[in-house]
Amino acid sequence: MQKKPYKIMTLIVLAIYSILIFSFLSLKIGNWFVEKSDNEIVVNSEKEEGESFSDYAKRVTNLVPFRTIKGYITRLKNKDILPIYAFQFFVLNLVAAFPYGLLLPVAFKKLRHFWGTVGCVFVIAAMKEIFKLLITVGRCDIDAVILNVVGGMFGFMIFMLIYKNPSIKEEITD
Repeated sequence: MQKKPYKIMTLIVLAIYSILIFSFLSLKIGNWFVEKSDNEIVVNSEKEEGESFSDYAKRVTNLVPFRTIKGYITRLKNKDILPIYAFQFFVLNLVAAFPYGLLLPVAFKKLRHFWGTVGCVFVIAAMKEIFKLLITVGRCDIDAVILNVVGGMFGFMIFMLIYKNPSIKEEITD
């Protein structure tokens, strides 16, 4: 069966978007606030000279769900950080995975159900965080994964709203 042009275009857009996301991360842009404990803020997310990888990984990794999110909210309430830092963390992590939630079900028939798309977005988000850790840039943060998954869920909800349109559903359905 011949693939429809929109599916090929969707695959191309997904590939280009993924390359751009991972390329952007490779540029080592940004030193963003992260809450590591109740009273410690890690600002420098790059591996320091002479620092072992395991020490670096311990310093920049958060595997406690909602620790970073809670830290941002607390610091915002106390006016300890500028709102732009919270905006960067929350909005950019939500927006970053939105296209996956919207486009994966278009490109792959098996992902036209909620949990399939959410699972795929989770894997992509986890890979992104591990990639940042391995190239020693940014933080490896479970809260970023959580926000990415929520962003992917929003994308999937938009897909479902569009997919309910009979003429669009007919065009997408193989």
